[in-house]
Formats: sequence, C-alpha cells, structure tokens
Amino acid sequence: MATRGESKTAWTATHPGTILRYELEDRQISQKDFAAMIGMQKSHLNELIKGKRPVTKPIADKIEAVLGISALSLLNMQIQYEHDIKVIEQRGVEELEAQNSLFLYNEIFDVKVLMKRKGKELDTAVRQLEYITEELCLPTPAEMKLETSGMFKKSAKTGQDPRMLMTWKLLAESSAKEQNIEQPFNRQRKNEVISALVRALHDNHSTEATIKKILSSEGIAFCIEEKVDKASVDGYSFIKNGKPHIILTRRYDRIDNFAFALMHEIGHIYLHYLDDNRSDSKLSIAEYDAESAEEREANAFAANALIPNEEWKSAPKVRVNPTTIQRKYTQWAVEKGLNKWIVLGRISYETGMYKFHSDESRRIG
Repeated sequence: MATRGESKTAWTATHPGTILRYELEDRQISQKDFAAMIGMQKSHLNELIKGKRPVTKPIADKIEAVLGISALSLLNMQIQYEHDIKVIEQRGVEELEAQNSLFLYNEIFDVKVLMKRKGKELDTAVRQLEYITEELCLPTPAEMKLETSGMFKKSAKTGQDPRMLMTWKLLAESSAKEQNIEQPFNRQRKNEVISALVRALHDNHSTEATIKKILSSEGIAFCIEEKVDKASVDGYSFIKNGKPHIILTRRYDRIDNFAFALMHEIGHIYLHYLDDNRSDSKLSIAEYDAESAEEREANAFAANALIPNEEWKSAPKVRVNPTTIQRKYTQWAVEKGLNKWIVLGRISYETGMYKFHSDESRRIG
C-alpha cells in the first residue's frame, strides 16, 4: 500500500495529446490540416489528442519540426503519463481494498465517529485505514474481533451499544497515549496519592487541572474524553508499560459524580492492576457490570476514600425527607470540612435518594 510520503502523483494524468490540442486551438490550426502537415491520418491524430494513442519519438520529432514544441518534453510527458496511469490504477485497487477493511472495522466500532472526534478529515479510505493501523496501531479487523469478542454485552435496560462502547474505548486509549508523563509511578505512595486527591476533590477549585497535576506528579496519566452516544461510560483505567492511565468522561457536570468516578478508577489501579500477571482493564459503565466483585470493591474503595467509613459513622442518622436530610448533612459536611455534595452523593449512592436541590456549588469547579 502506498503511503502518504511515497508519491505525490495526482488522481488524474495528463496526456501530451492534451497539450497538443491546446496548441492547435491557440494557433487556430485544424486537426485535419495539422495531420497533413506531419503526414499522419486524421483519425490517428484525433486518437492521440484524446489520449488513446501514445506520442512516439517519430511523431514527437514531427511535432517539434512543425510547432517548435520540444520533442524531448513531449516524450517525457508521455512517460510520466504512463507512470501516472499505473499509479492511479493501483490506487483504485488499494482504495477498494481499504474500503473493504474499513467496512469490517466499522462492524466493531464507529469509524466515522472516531475520525470526527479525532479531527481527522481524511479524504480517502486509504488514508483513513493508514490512520487506524499506523497511528492507532490497531490489529486487523479479524484479529481485533477475536481479541474483543465478548468484551461488552448488549443492554436493553441501559441502551448500551457494544460498538459505541468500543468506539469510546479506542478514543480514550488514543487520548491516553497523548499524555506525556515522565515521572515514574511508585505504588508505595498510595496513601499520599489518595490524600492529595481527596483534598482537591473536597475543595473543588480548578478541580480538573489540580487532579491532573497531582496524578502527573505521581506518574499517573489522566485526561477527559467526552462520552459518545449510546455509551454511557463514567471512566476507564488500565496500566500499560508500568504506567497507570485514568480517563473520565464527565458524563455529569457534578463534583460528586466526578469524585466518585475518579476514586473508583484509583481503586482499580491499587486493588486490581498492580499484580504483574494482570493485563486486563475495565470500563466503568453505568448499571452494566454492577454485579462484578471488582466493581463492588472499587465502589467501596471510592466511598471510603472520599469519606472514611469511621467518620461516616458519626454522620447524622436522619431519614425523614430530602429537604431535612440535605440540611442536616450539609451542616455536618461543613463541620467536618467536607464537600457537601460529595457527602450528599454518598447518601444518594447508599439510599437511592437523588431528590436534592442542586446549586452552582455542585458543578465541577
């Protein structure tokens, strides 16, 4: 397959007969008269002008003698034309093959959505396929289908689409690769990492930037990749080449959702991915794999990290109505120096009660 750097051949080829036609028109010489001038049948000259007959050396010499056009330039143009035609024909074959490959990839993920989100307005199937295989480093469609078979399941309840989940996963991995984290990851600094993150989340000031700074300094890559339709993903974490990566979606612009999603992924990093024998990774998908033991462990980790269970025991035991609960728990949060929405978020998580009156302070700072 030709690559972008191999050839700059145009998608159309110019036959020297085209140049000859322009010359005859400019000089107001008819094809009939010119054919007589160079001793050529009119029909043969017409075929040459239409690109159906090549310019040979004897013909080129006669054209030069009558019109003064360099015979060498005409012959070189003929050689270039024949070369370009072969390249264009090969491109046609390659374009068809690339279209077939894209069709197979599109059964696994949404190629159009991926290209649009990555800002890749590539005009040919060949160039799109090059991006997928060379820059994203994806295996062949057959290999990819084998590797990802059963990774996601259809869900009528949540509207999750396995194909769109895979699309987001690829976008997330691509964004993660763009994070240049030089600081080595030290698994022994778990407590320091958690403490710094929890303080930043409860403060909720310039939160995303602060979180990214903290994680980068600890050798953990972090970024935001907005969700795609039919793929309600909260986050994604994995370790590659010893470097942890966390990608969130900001599916809701709420500090309680953001904080829980982040600490959930931190939980996966420290609870499930530090075994050198593990190479898997998981998406955190709403109501999708809630029965997974590892998901339950990550949820418990997040809840305890944000508000230690021992401290939570001292929270008000109010179960009257949302208004009273919100007032009492907000007061308790202020007394403890906690973010009231992270506190109320835990109430929602534990009780399923979500009817709290929101204000601007709930947004991600």
